[in-house]
Amino acid sequence: MKQSSPFLFLFILLFFSAANALEKEAQREAIVTPRSKRFYPRQQAKQYISFGGIYNSDYNSKQYQLNSRYLYQSNKMVNEMNFDHETRYADSGSGSKKKYRAKDRELYDLALSAKIKIGETNNYLVGYHRSIYDEFSNYTYDVRNAVGVGRAFFDGAFELDASLGYRDVKSEGEKMDFITSWRSNFKITEKLTFIQRAYLFLDNESVDNQFRSSLLYRIGERLSLELRHNFEQRRYENNAQNDVENFVNRSITIGLIFDLN
Repeated sequence: MKQSSPFLFLFILLFFSAANALEKEAQREAIVTPRSKRFYPRQQAKQYISFGGIYNSDYNSKQYQLNSRYLYQSNKMVNEMNFDHETRYADSGSGSKKKYRAKDRELYDLALSAKIKIGETNNYLVGYHRSIYDEFSNYTYDVRNAVGVGRAFFDGAFELDASLGYRDVKSEGEKMDFITSWRSNFKITEKLTFIQRAYLFLDNESVDNQFRSSLLYRIGERLSLELRHNFEQRRYENNAQNDVENFVNRSITIGLIFDLN
């Protein structure tokens, strides 16, 4: 079978990158971050699981938060699960009749993601699901599902993917999402490496993108100098003011990286 041109695949991915609802940066990062995890280069898979929690209280209120994370990585698959639960209570009485009831927060947040290689090819599938529920919030529930395809180029030095998603928020209704993201790690010379991670969100009302780029220069066997540039832009129509908002955040940092391995 004749192998399809990577440029045709690139065109298809860019063509399907059309829309996304305006979101907070943390929500966008949650969707894109699982794709940045590489397939484990060895035959033996690795797994990671963690549990944590926070509890605090005062005279008339208390609060607790529970979280857990599971990560599985192999040379064919990357699976991740994150779960968070947070509740804030306030007392409704005094003395022996003092009782606690949920006050303004009862959050349940479950996120599942998968990255699966297709056979022995350089193509892979990506999937994402997130369910958020809090009856005290103005949205009550927020459910998102997304599926897409990606491809690795140049022996895995460059990855590009795109996905189509469906989102249902009680206060906003149903929305369709389109996302593209890419990652690159190219060795320019024996000592100089270019690293970039970026994503792009578009719809008829907004343009949302972020580029994190680094030049890494190896000074010695365990010491490197890094020049990092971060660019983030959120441009959208403000329907309430009938105006276009354009927010740009840019930063440049220089630092040293010590390799302790």
